Amino acid sequence: MNYQFIRYLCDPSGAVYCPRKGWNAPDPEFRKKPKTKPSDHINHNHLALKTLSPTHKILIDLLNNKFEDAGLADISPEIWPELVSEARRHRVAPLLYKKIKHAGAENIIPAETLNALRKQYLATAARNTILFSQLNELVAILNSKSIPVVLLKGAHLADFVYKDIALRPMSDIDILVKEEDLSEALQIVFDEGYQVMEKSNGEKEKNIKSSQYSIASDAKHFKTLIHSETKCVLEIHCNITSESSPFRISPSDLWLNSQKVELNDNSVFILSPDDLILHLCLHAAYDDLFGYGLGALYDIAVTIKYYHKSIEWQRLWHRAVRWRTERCLEISLYFAKKCFESSFPEKMLEGFHIDKMLNIAEKRIFRASKIRIVDHHPVNKRIRKKVREKIPYIYKALIPSHTFGEKRHQQTNQLSVISNNYFLKYLNVFKEIVNIVRSALHEENFFLHLQQRDNDVLLRKWLSE
Repeated sequence: MNYQFIRYLCDPSGAVYCPRKGWNAPDPEFRKKPKTKPSDHINHNHLALKTLSPTHKILIDLLNNKFEDAGLADISPEIWPELVSEARRHRVAPLLYKKIKHAGAENIIPAETLNALRKQYLATAARNTILFSQLNELVAILNSKSIPVVLLKGAHLADFVYKDIALRPMSDIDILVKEEDLSEALQIVFDEGYQVMEKSNGEKEKNIKSSQYSIASDAKHFKTLIHSETKCVLEIHCNITSESSPFRISPSDLWLNSQKVELNDNSVFILSPDDLILHLCLHAAYDDLFGYGLGALYDIAVTIKYYHKSIEWQRLWHRAVRWRTERCLEISLYFAKKCFESSFPEKMLEGFHIDKMLNIAEKRIFRASKIRIVDHHPVNKRIRKKVREKIPYIYKALIPSHTFGEKRHQQTNQLSVISNNYFLKYLNVFKEIVNIVRSALHEENFFLHLQQRDNDVLLRKWLSE
């Protein structure tokens, strides 16, 4: 087993070990850039989703208001609990409850199922009410200090697109501020009772009143903050991507295109429809690898439907090219069309073609909860096929630069002692190796999970090319 494990991690050909068949040669086309041929182009009207289970089909039909097509009367009893579970996982349970109520279909839905969905609707309403209350207070204070704020993702969608904060679950508050306002904004939120979620650093960050804060180059936002009383989580961004991201998004463009709106008598900004769609596609495809499944796709579909008169698709495409997010846009629009019949010009997908990345993304949408996360370092090393690609990666992983350590572990203006302690760095690497070997020896499906993780890394790499 040890020999097989080491070979699996190190084999540059990408061979896959199967306990039953041994070592299999990889698909030679898997890592190659797909060629664009007329035969490869997608027939969007006829291509079916390959991994769509009966439960997912019913769920999609209900979300599309096709209650007759779902055949509710013929559904076996054991399907309903699974339907509720999948609705929760895909973050559409509150929305599903509202659609059932609006269609007057309560009588044909089992009482237990309806009650479970109703609880999700009420829980989302209660949670989002607290989040929006905190958001309103925060925006009012920032406005009084002349610090403009852009609402991102959930807050924008729930209030301005869904028009009902109970329909769109939110785990936190995401806001965008200008980089020159970051330090002052953080001082304000610290004074309002927020602190860094890391307990060991929270009080230090909170009590320093004259610090200049910044965001690490590999992070999209400042360290995650949490309110000491309400436990609301807050993420403050200066951009929607990290500095080290492969995408090229200018914060000044986001502000220039943003739209001023009112949030409970407070002035706030929201992204333009074009930028919102691109952000949702980028977040769904690249950031989360479709881990939120149908919920993220429905966000895109409902945004297109709500803003359809304001969207200029040609301008949106040119912006995607400038941002280098074409693939994120194409694959997200494709699945939004297949699942929720989103309407947009066919030319948006005229260069989109079928390959294995589409299959990987589809499996992520419908089977994301069954994928175990494996440490990313062995996977990132494995997908580098040539030795000259592996060695620089290993060197940077084991011996990070002083600049990286300072940016990654900084605490305001004070460099963390641990960031320069290479002994602890090597100790942590050793622990990771031990954990991986232990998992390989004792977990029956370890290699399957690692292959799935390989696919995740390859998908993210493909999306950023």
